Amino acid sequence: MRILALSLVALLVACSPAKPVAYSAAGIAVSEPFSRPAPAGGSGAGFFAITNNNTGPDVLVAVESPVSALVQLHESSVKGGMMRMEELKDGVPLKAGETITFEPGAKHVMFIRLGQALKAGDRIPATLVFRNAGRVPVELVVQGRPAGAAGMEQHGH
Repeated sequence: MRILALSLVALLVACSPAKPVAYSAAGIAVSEPFSRPAPAGGSGAGFFAITNNNTGPDVLVAVESPVSALVQLHESSVKGGMMRMEELKDGVPLKAGETITFEPGAKHVMFIRLGQALKAGDRIPATLVFRNAGRVPVELVVQGRPAGAAGMEQHGH
């Protein structure tokens, strides 16, 4: 009976959705990194919060990941009643002590031309590259519904 109970607990843990964790390096804290399911060959998005715990400003200049052909920093906004998205080519500045949140419908990371489908429970390796703090490795946990189903605009890359 005890083996059956332990097997049931192990099964429940294995089937539970993976929870995002926090990462910290060189005075930069990254919390709740996640993504949504997306098809192979399409685009996916990444979300998290970044806190600059350093005494000076910094800039998130890039994000790197092996899951897609191209990774860009983007920001969505509504202008003239239309949802628009633009690449943040100069990066994302962070003042000392500031927290910036990347979330659906706002700042986000775009994984363009995915080499594989992103499925709930998958972990996406990525490295956030900062001008001063350097490289901060993270994993984004894929969770929930596909981006289009969650209301985020579709990206035509």
